[in-house]
Amino acid sequence: MTKIENISKFGIGCHKLYGGLEKKRSFQIISSALDHNINYFDTAPRYGDSELLLGKFLKGNNEVLISSKVGLDSLNLSLLQKNKDYIKRELKLKLKNNFKYAERYLFDKLQKKYKESTLSFEGNNHLAKSKLILKESQIRDSLSKTLRNLRRNQLDILFLHEPEQYYNLDEIESIFEKLKDEGLVRFYGLGFHRPVNNANKYSESFIKLSMFNKKLLFKRNNTDTFSIIHGAMGYYKFGMDVAEKTELKTPLDFLNKLIKNNPTTTFLMAPSNRDQIIKLHQ
Repeated sequence: MTKIENISKFGIGCHKLYGGLEKKRSFQIISSALDHNINYFDTAPRYGDSELLLGKFLKGNNEVLISSKVGLDSLNLSLLQKNKDYIKRELKLKLKNNFKYAERYLFDKLQKKYKESTLSFEGNNHLAKSKLILKESQIRDSLSKTLRNLRRNQLDILFLHEPEQYYNLDEIESIFEKLKDEGLVRFYGLGFHRPVNNANKYSESFIKLSMFNKKLLFKRNNTDTFSIIHGAMGYYKFGMDVAEKTELKTPLDFLNKLIKNNPTTTFLMAPSNRDQIIKLHQ
């Protein structure tokens, strides 16, 4: 059984950490997480500047647990594009905070997007046939860059990003095992963008990072297998019905029930600002 000592029950998914004009806000999110005893951050080369931002803020702090990934190309946005995206996000935030109609419109739009995309991943029928090969040289090059960005000599967890696209999974596992023997990674796993309904078909050596499934909220999980789940807060905000929200009135109520039902699971959240972390712990 894979067990990671002292990992917090909540972790920070870092795909909303941005550089450019949003660097200060991103550092505030990291700082607030640490202030509230969240010691686990999940990042990836795909997530823009997040590896660099974590490395710069944490300065190689090995007491903080970090996972990153290999398997999808990084997004190398220009500073101009980053700042354009920042202005767009700030405009939406001001509209939402100052106009009830805009707040309702943006919520309805996000809820529709959630139901059309996120919930569709509960099935497996959309999966295409695995057709790609990931070579050892590609894995090592990606990991080397990740460690430089994070200012570390070792990564806590290396995930294979969207593993369904690769058909040499056995070979990739042997490469990951080699990296572990060399001390470059502590653990390794599979990072899915969907719920994993057939996790047993994968090697027990892989930690599974997968999307939230509402069964996690209503069914006690008695397995000793450690796992990481993303997307829980999206379900709380956009997927729960009125009766569920009547019972679980606050995000903390929701997360506490998840933890009670899933004691060997860490749940990722992706806050847009530090206030979302502070309110969660009030």
